[in-house]
Amino acid sequence: MLKFPIPDMLLNSFSELKPEHLTEKDIKLLLMDLDNTIAKYHAASPSVSLRNWIDSLKRAGIEPFIYSNSRGDRAKRFADALSIEYINKAKKPQIKKLSELLKKKGMEPKNTAIIGDQVYTDILCGTKAGITTIALRPIDMTNPFHYLRYGAEMPFRYAYNRRLRLTKKKGDKLGKH
Repeated sequence: MLKFPIPDMLLNSFSELKPEHLTEKDIKLLLMDLDNTIAKYHAASPSVSLRNWIDSLKRAGIEPFIYSNSRGDRAKRFADALSIEYINKAKKPQIKKLSELLKKKGMEPKNTAIIGDQVYTDILCGTKAGITTIALRPIDMTNPFHYLRYGAEMPFRYAYNRRLRLTKKKGDKLGKH
């Protein structure tokens, strides 16, 4: 069955994702894309706001985990600075490494979420794996190619918003507010 990469949630930044949003869904493992999702492409180290957010996830019993397609040692440097685990060269949207990770951690897909800025890698990977998907706006759009990619992803971001409106409308008809 063909699965479209329509995110389960759409937010402007990682800081909008509160731990209670995840604990309400019984999420225990949060896979995080690195570049342009939780840090700018060329940031040398985690920001204070990222460090505070990671700490809030840990306090809520959620394991933050960097899951990146990046090469080199950047993912390791960030993971070490945040005292979390990581996988680089994840080859998203392929799910082989993700499936191996879930098995290694004894984690069910229903208790796992992924956040990322790219629909065709991060969100598609999560959709294929059956985990909760959370699309974020890219942190930095200074590269003109980011605009092209973001434009190509707009139908899926629109589909999320449409599904959200229809769900709210349906809830209103059922007397839910």
